[in-house]
Amino acid sequence: MRGRSNPSTLCKGVLDAADRLSTKRTYLDALREARNAIGALRVGTLVPVKPTPTTSAIIDPSPDFSALASDPTMKGILSRRWKECQDCIRAGAPLAATVMMGGLLEALFVARANVMQNKSPLFRAKATPLDAKTKKPLPLTEWALRPYIDVGAELGWISRSGKDVATVLRDYRNYVHPEKERSHGVSLSKDDASMFWDVTKSLARQLLTSAATAAGTPP
Repeated sequence: MRGRSNPSTLCKGVLDAADRLSTKRTYLDALREARNAIGALRVGTLVPVKPTPTTSAIIDPSPDFSALASDPTMKGILSRRWKECQDCIRAGAPLAATVMMGGLLEALFVARANVMQNKSPLFRAKATPLDAKTKKPLPLTEWALRPYIDVGAELGWISRSGKDVATVLRDYRNYVHPEKERSHGVSLSKDDASMFWDVTKSLARQLLTSAATAAGTPP
């Protein structure tokens, strides 16, 4: 392990960055370094073949989305989106993968809101988006990913660190706009997309656990 960073120390660095309200670049660098260290540890101690950024994406099956979607059609859509995220990573299309992840994440937040029998907490949260003119809460149909992340964290659907890395993913998803990509000089790599996929999977599982717990059927 000489010259190699400790994965637990690096992961703690991500959480410390969250506490310091660091920039999205800091999160991205910290997440990438932690992920690389964990991958190196696997190579040295557990896995006889060198893993690649696409390997974990290929073998990760879709979770059971029943806690968030009882409709078979919607569950099928979510599962296909999950697979498409992985397909994009495997195909070497990191921007397309990141855009797909942002769309999947937004769909999961919407589903989490929809399973609430009493939706009043959504409209009483501090982060609830308001109409600029009336100052009243916007209907859920007009919410974007940002308020879903903020309100979801406030209601305990996802953790504080989950909120911060979700915000980074949301920001990078917006590079779907060519002018923003050009003006910011950003270019996503396969490693970036694979890292964002780890974030997406973690957030998806937090939302699933939250929904199952609220329904009285913890996973």
